Amino acid sequence: MIHCAEKLLKEEVAAIGEYAASRDDACFWRDIQTLEGLSLQQLQLENDEAFFREIGAELNVITSIIAHPHIVNERETIILRAEQAHGLTPEMFRDTVRDQRLWKDKRGVMTPAEVYYFQNIDRLANYENRFIVHLIDQIGSQISDYTKFYDYLLGTLARDGALTFEGSALEQRILRLETLAKKVRRIKGTFFYKEVQKAGTAFTHVEATNVLKHNRLYNHCFRFYVRYVTYGDEQARTEDLQAYFFTRMLLALRQAGFAPSSRGKKGEGIVRPMAFSKGEFHLKLEADTKFGGLYVNVENRQNGGACTRNLLLFDGAADFGSIRKDLAEYPEGLTSIEAVNLWDLAYAEGDVFPRHTARGNETELLSRYLAEKTQLTAASKALYETRCPVCGGKEVRNQTFYTCGRCGSMWRFAESKVWLAKLRKA
Repeated sequence: MIHCAEKLLKEEVAAIGEYAASRDDACFWRDIQTLEGLSLQQLQLENDEAFFREIGAELNVITSIIAHPHIVNERETIILRAEQAHGLTPEMFRDTVRDQRLWKDKRGVMTPAEVYYFQNIDRLANYENRFIVHLIDQIGSQISDYTKFYDYLLGTLARDGALTFEGSALEQRILRLETLAKKVRRIKGTFFYKEVQKAGTAFTHVEATNVLKHNRLYNHCFRFYVRYVTYGDEQARTEDLQAYFFTRMLLALRQAGFAPSSRGKKGEGIVRPMAFSKGEFHLKLEADTKFGGLYVNVENRQNGGACTRNLLLFDGAADFGSIRKDLAEYPEGLTSIEAVNLWDLAYAEGDVFPRHTARGNETELLSRYLAEKTQLTAASKALYETRCPVCGGKEVRNQTFYTCGRCGSMWRFAESKVWLAKLRKA
């Protein structure tokens, strides 16, 4: 997830959590509309340009460090052949005398075949330089995430019917990202990066050493890292995404005309079990504790009633890179598995297929999700008992729901209408 978005997410969830801790469901529902104008997606866009400038400045600082890196001078003890050693110190000679393995009998005379030798080595792969390489990798990863995001926003005739025009903010940002990516590639091609990387540069926590605190260039990098450090704890990020999207789900339900039909206790946190009703539909929200998602259970009470159990997963990456893909890990009895990030919806059964939905903020994405889960369409029962209303396929099975063997869509008849309980299309 992009650094800027993570920082905003932390602040947003902390503020909502403080409010929600002392509110029951009725108060929480009543006041949720105050968040309606707030979009993490929009806040990120507004902060991107400033962040790009900071990244550019930081890469310049890193380039200066690479030109004149902090080097640690260390003494190393080695064993040399006697004829290769010059200028033995008394300490080297004493160590050699004590080690009988180095001495050989040459024509009745004990002579050292090898000797202890001390040499000073300039150590490039020290802690501070390993941190710099770690920071380079972090910046490269962020640029990659931004590039995926802006590639998604890039207008195409096939999807949007319009192209990105010359001089637009989108064009300028994409070209800026390409420039930053080239800088990172040049840095990764240096001897400094390649040599230090061999020593291992994975950090879960960075210690503020004297060099990181007092060396001007290294301190600049350290302060940048602290300001834009990622969560580190994947569980914390998942929980915050779950909380953030739960509030957006409540906003989407409110805009769709649903009303709460359950009462909760105070102090249950942000994500809490809640139930809602609208006409013939009854909907329940429950937290998924294993994957950090949300169960969205939908019941259509017409014609004896039928329920679907849907799992909605949340992802911070533009390409849904962290969503699990192994269906065997999910609980049985799920009707559908889908995912949402800040910019798009995706199917997530077996593999991840982004939907490339129309542009909209997070609440609008969830409004589309809910509309599909509660879609009623006038239709001929005689036709769609044997044909899929989504793809037209005739591979139809009828159990509790009619299911298409071609696209996986599921539907049920409610009087003269079809309820598309699960819609699957390219």
